[in-house]
Amino acid sequence: MPGSEPSRQRSKNGGPNRAEHLAGLILALARREGMKAGDRLIEQKLADALDLSRAPIRLGLKALEGAGLARGEPNRGFVLTKNPGSGAARPALAAVGHAEEAYASIAADLIARRLPTDITEAELTRKYALSRTELQRLLDRIAAEGWIARLPGYGWRFSESVSSPEAQEQVMAFRAVIEPAAIRQPGYRLTQEVIDRMRQRQERILAGELERMTIGEVYQSGCEFHEEVARGSNNPLFVESLKRVNSIRRLFAYRSFADRDLMRRHVREHLRLLDLLECGRYAEGAALMARHLQRPLPGAV
Repeated sequence: MPGSEPSRQRSKNGGPNRAEHLAGLILALARREGMKAGDRLIEQKLADALDLSRAPIRLGLKALEGAGLARGEPNRGFVLTKNPGSGAARPALAAVGHAEEAYASIAADLIARRLPTDITEAELTRKYALSRTELQRLLDRIAAEGWIARLPGYGWRFSESVSSPEAQEQVMAFRAVIEPAAIRQPGYRLTQEVIDRMRQRQERILAGELERMTIGEVYQSGCEFHEEVARGSNNPLFVESLKRVNSIRRLFAYRSFADRDLMRRHVREHLRLLDLLECGRYAEGAALMARHLQRPLPGAV
C-alpha cells in the first residue's frame, strides 16, 4: 500500500504481511458495502462480517491508517479517508485479488482432475507461484472450508467427495429445500433497514460495480445476500446450515461467475425477491427462491 513503509514490507518468506492482507479484506468488504470516505469502520461489525476476532481487525485497521486510507479518531474508532473503489485503494486490494485468483485456480484444477489427491506444499508453491506465507494462508482457508486436510509432514490430501458431481447435486438439492423453507417460516421478517441495505447493494452491482468485482467478491456478495434472506426466519440453524453449504459449494461455484450476463440475471432476481419480501408476499418469495435455485449451471447465486 502506498504512503507507508510498513505496508510495503514483505514477510520473511516473500509474501505480503498479515496486516496488509487484513487491510485488503477490510477494504474489499467496505467496497461491497458501498462505504465512502468519512464512514466509520466499526470493529465488531467488521469482525462479524469477516468471521474474525477483533484483534486481527484492529491490526488491519492500523495498516489502513498507516497507508493513509483510514484515520483513528477519539471516541469514534476508525473512519475511511479514501473511497474503497478509488485508485488509492487498489494496492491494498491487490493481495486479496491475488489470493482469490490462486484459490479459483486450485478449485478449477481439482474439479477438472488436474491435481492428485495427495500433494505437497512444494508442489503447490511451484504450480501456483505462491510464497510459503501466501500458500499457508490459502491452505488454512481451504482446510477450514473442509476440502483439504493436512497429512504428516508437508503433505495435504484433497477431499474427493466435495468436488464430485454427486456433491454438487446434493448441495443444490439441499439449498432448494432449506432456502425457500426459511422464507415460509412463521414470523419470517426482514426489517426495512435490512431490505434497503440489500437493495442498495444489488443496485450498485447492476449499475456497473459488477465489472470491477473479482470472482471471489461476486461469490461472497451472493452468499451474503442468501444468508441475509435466511436470517429473516429468526432460526439460526437455517443460516448456519447455509454458511456450511456455501463454504463447500465455493469449490465448484466459481465456474459460473465468469458469465457476467448470468450474474446480472441473478441480481435482477434478487431485486424481485426483495420487492416480494418487502410487501410481505412470502409464499411468492419462497416460490421465486425455488425457481432461482433451479439452474442448469452449478453454483447458482
